[in-house]
Amino acid sequence: MGTVLDAVDRIIERRVAIKVVKVPAANDPDGAEAHARFRREAQAAGRLSHPNIVGVYDYGENAETAWIVMELVEGGSLKDRLDKHERFTVADVARLMGQVCSALSYSHARGVVHRDIKPGNIMMSSHGADAQVKIADFGIARLENSSMTQVGTLIGTPSYMAPEQFRGEPVDARADIWAAGVMLYQLLTGEKPFEGGFSAVMHKALHTEPPPPSQLSGIVPRSFDAVISRALAKRPEDRYASAEAFAAGIQDAIVNPNASSAALPMPGGDADATMLATGSRPPSAMPGLPGLDGSSANNAATTATTRTNPTAKPTPVTTTGKKSPLPLILGGVGGLAAAAVAVWFFVIQPGAGPSPEEIARQAEIVRQAELSRQEAQRQAETIAAAARAEAARLETARLERERNEEAARVAEAARQEAARAEADRQAEAQRLEAARQAELARLAETQRQQRLTQQEQARQQALLREQDAARQAEAQRQAEAARLAEVARQAEASRQAEAARQAELARLQQQAAAAQQEAARQAEIARQQQGTLTQQQEAARQAEAARQAEAQRQADLARQAEAQRQADLAAQQEAARQAEIARQQQLAMIRPDFRAAALAAVQASSCGLLSFTASDQSLTIGGVVRRGDDALVRQELSARNIPEGSARLALQSFEGPYCQALDLFRPVLAQGDRAPRVALVGTAPLVEGQLMRLDVQMPDYPAHLYVAYFNKLGEVAHLVPSQLQPAGARIRLGEPRGNFNGWPVDEPFGTDLAIVIASDRPLFATTRPVIEQQEDYLNALAGALRNARTAGNRVLVRPIIIETVPRR
Repeated sequence: MGTVLDAVDRIIERRVAIKVVKVPAANDPDGAEAHARFRREAQAAGRLSHPNIVGVYDYGENAETAWIVMELVEGGSLKDRLDKHERFTVADVARLMGQVCSALSYSHARGVVHRDIKPGNIMMSSHGADAQVKIADFGIARLENSSMTQVGTLIGTPSYMAPEQFRGEPVDARADIWAAGVMLYQLLTGEKPFEGGFSAVMHKALHTEPPPPSQLSGIVPRSFDAVISRALAKRPEDRYASAEAFAAGIQDAIVNPNASSAALPMPGGDADATMLATGSRPPSAMPGLPGLDGSSANNAATTATTRTNPTAKPTPVTTTGKKSPLPLILGGVGGLAAAAVAVWFFVIQPGAGPSPEEIARQAEIVRQAELSRQEAQRQAETIAAAARAEAARLETARLERERNEEAARVAEAARQEAARAEADRQAEAQRLEAARQAELARLAETQRQQRLTQQEQARQQALLREQDAARQAEAQRQAEAARLAEVARQAEASRQAEAARQAELARLQQQAAAAQQEAARQAEIARQQQGTLTQQQEAARQAEAARQAEAQRQADLARQAEAQRQADLAAQQEAARQAEIARQQQLAMIRPDFRAAALAAVQASSCGLLSFTASDQSLTIGGVVRRGDDALVRQELSARNIPEGSARLALQSFEGPYCQALDLFRPVLAQGDRAPRVALVGTAPLVEGQLMRLDVQMPDYPAHLYVAYFNKLGEVAHLVPSQLQPAGARIRLGEPRGNFNGWPVDEPFGTDLAIVIASDRPLFATTRPVIEQQEDYLNALAGALRNARTAGNRVLVRPIIIETVPRR
């Protein structure tokens, strides 16, 4: 993936390799995954420093290109050698695999599983026979607590993939053990254990066993069959538990081959080599001859050229630069003995009857020959001792030379390691300084934003208070004016009614007085005109009639006065009713400001994440608040004369350390009904063991979905680290499928906080750990939100409280 350049770091004068790739377009999900894999390669290899792992020195990227600066390895790959049909001795295979296992042990101990061990990713430090192994390409490596690769995805090279990888199951270090076992099989036999297309390789890896390597190559000890069988076990738990155990198994196979491996050529030996053998010679056929009897012959050293006996354990000759003359000398001694035998057979023939002088002469000849043989043997032993001493000296010199070379190599490696460590230290110091400066800048920016936010909030609150006070003062003034006007009107109406009543009484009294005067006048006239009793009676009758008429008139006056009083009372009641109607109309003219009331209610909670919608007649407030702050929201609405029927509250209360997180999310909270929206599937609270599932509505534009889960222990779990979703998508999260078993509820129980984040660009350059401390996540998120705001990216969040309880 990408282009590799041969370059020179001019600062420290070091040759390096630079791997370069293009940054993909924003709408290319496959390119984004490849880019993330490229970053992951730098992240995985950058945390490792081992002689058998290609070192990574730096990583960088801009708008168009990303690059990794790494160690330059010039020997090509192990695959290049296998493609050239280069064969390796068993000792070389053990050496190479020992280095591979050492690198894997180091990476596994630091939480890095390679997942693509194969000859193409095994680089060689040089083209020589003693080249060192360098593992490369950590592009699909899995870091500990990382979930970027989803369960059920096949990643790797089929011929080297373990059965659990084909099944889409989670993998661990034992998948690398399998791949290393495949590579060991290939180095020993020249063939892969499972050949064919993808389907064939998968079927064989899951269901069949490869032929033992000793059956495919005559030089492979049968002890390697058990090593291969264990490394390629179908079940991970049946394989070697670690790379160290695998390396130990390979060494045991070298040191302790079984009986059937004795036919293998010994290191440095030859099946047709000349060997020294110690054994008995047949007794002499000439009894009585000195030096040729059985006792003398049994001590003689002989030479023989033989084939290696598979059932014997021959001792090979140690060969040095100068051959020992001992075999030639012993061969000469053998020639003398043969001459003596020839004398016996050809000169002193059986039955010839030699004379005593001849016998004495022949005995002297044999004695002289024996003396010569003994002298030659002494000389041969002296020469052999000198040869052994010379060989020991040469061997000592060779070992000393090798020790010096090894010491020089170790010193050079130590020097390079020290230089690399110093460079790493300086780079780390620069990185820490840059991080410190960035953190200082972030803190300064955060403080500035907080100051601006506090000032803006104070200004808005002061403005709201001023507006509220002005509205209340105006309402009170208008109500008081209406009350005074009504009082004045009622007083005027009462005065006018009283005046009318007094005038009517005066009129009636005048009429009564006039009637009395008229009656008296009539009575006087009648009395004067009639002096008789009849006249008097008539006058009495008329007087009685006048009295009755006066009584009737007085009753009418009383009735009219009562009617007037009732009319006045009705008028006063009507005036009071009209005044109350006017007051209500006056109050109705002062309508509540629902938007201002909603804004003030949202700001009443110091620890919450609330959004609202408001119209001229109603308002809605929803979100999460600290337990007890919901009462503050209701009090603020009541103080602003908001009728209960006009306010809809959808508040979730919590208890937990979430205030800092809510402060960070508040500027990017989705208001009203804007997406993203989230709802819990099922009823709350969730009981222990029950699955948590969420329905999420995405915005009307493509966005990356994140779900962060905060618990009361101060931890954050990334349930959805990053998923690009289409515009307007509706997603059900937490449903079990495949190897994913869902999100079962477990302790700690209580009120947890889930935050759904939608961002049109990725927030983080690298995947966050599956679980991390809240403080670490919020620090990283603050920087990500600041970068998104600077770049003009859209980021919206929506909170939801998840209440959990133990099973009863």
